[in-house]
Amino acid sequence: MITLPSLNRLPSKWNEIRERLETDFSTGFDERLTGHEAKQFEQDFIDRIGCAPEEYVRIRRAIRLLETRYPDSPNELTVAALATPLGEMLAVFGGKGLCLLEFVGQKQLEQEITAVQKALHGQFIFQENEQTQLLRQELDLYFQGRLKVFATPLEMIGTAFQQQVWNALLTIPYGETRSYKEQAQQLGNPKAVRAVAAANGQNKVSILIPCHRVIGSDGKLTGYAGGLNRKQSLLALERGEVQTALF
Repeated sequence: MITLPSLNRLPSKWNEIRERLETDFSTGFDERLTGHEAKQFEQDFIDRIGCAPEEYVRIRRAIRLLETRYPDSPNELTVAALATPLGEMLAVFGGKGLCLLEFVGQKQLEQEITAVQKALHGQFIFQENEQTQLLRQELDLYFQGRLKVFATPLEMIGTAFQQQVWNALLTIPYGETRSYKEQAQQLGNPKAVRAVAAANGQNKVSILIPCHRVIGSDGKLTGYAGGLNRKQSLLALERGEVQTALF
């Protein structure tokens, strides 16, 4: 299962908000706080719990979606939570391969879980099998700097254009980057930079479909659903600029 942080470490002055967070899925938990109190609560939350309050709420919502039973959905979708040096990740496998791999707590996770469920008409089942074991092994080797190409099979869920963009991402070699403009040119449509960027943003399989290898034309890091700090870490790892022992 996904690890849900315990709120017991919060200072007692936040007990009322803690109780609301543990029973309510909304994000309006701090509406009664002054600006100063809200900032103090968020800092206490990050210091004691290890994530932002909004991220905690998103994790709870994701767990709810995964535990929901879906009528008229006969297919079984294998789910696994995987620990990585950059945070816990959620993996979902369809009948053909890995269709979702995202960092837990990121903004798009609920939307992507829903999209996978609807596309594959599945029930989410947390279990270990050969697919999850292979992915765990490959991610461990990747973060050790010992794996450059993944063998875990993929199942892309998206429009034809999105899948075309994601397949182009798979051609970017380990340790290299491309700009959105270069990616659009590769697809034969140099004016489709924005559409390509949007499709990259809809990628549901982090790391294995390496949207983190796409940067701005000026060399600057741009949007990444998992957070720019993670994007920077992944690129540094692939360029050999970090000590893998730290992972």
